Amino acid sequence: MEGIGNILYTVISEIGIEKIQSDITLNIELSRRYILMILDRCKKLVNLGNEEYIGSLCEALMHFMLTACTLPSGRKLRIDNINLDIVIPNLHTLRNCPEKAIVIQVVKDSKNIIGDRQKNITKIQPNANNLWIVTREPVLGDYVNYTVESGNNKNTTFLRRNFHDIIVDIDTFLEQTKDRSFRFFH
Repeated sequence: MEGIGNILYTVISEIGIEKIQSDITLNIELSRRYILMILDRCKKLVNLGNEEYIGSLCEALMHFMLTACTLPSGRKLRIDNINLDIVIPNLHTLRNCPEKAIVIQVVKDSKNIIGDRQKNITKIQPNANNLWIVTREPVLGDYVNYTVESGNNKNTTFLRRNFHDIIVDIDTFLEQTKDRSFRFFH
């Protein structure tokens, strides 16, 4: 999925990396607009009907946005033989205070979120409200589901959210848990 990353960073560069970083550092709410804008531009360059493409794009976009917003995170982690895509704020907090940590899994194949894999993840993060799954379309399960559907103006609930809300929701979670993790500023 290297091509997806190249397309994403081309789009981000066209908008302006420094502009995005500056805007969302000053106002995290602008992350919604930038996520929608970036996804829309990427959709014009590549067919994102494939779950694997959407998943790869969302994961790369999350990594960029987390860095741009200076939000603490661990990425591509492994704990108890389970691969985790993103942990907020870090693995130490997840192990010691799971109620103050979020596990975010970006789905590239919806068959992978059912059954044993979800059971294994819930052993690490037992709080369903702190297990966030990013998918192309809504899926049922005991977790918060962020969906990518273009523009996705559907009604959202706490358990079903729009992908473009994820950075604001992470920031809100960190504020509510009074996270004091070190943040790098650009």
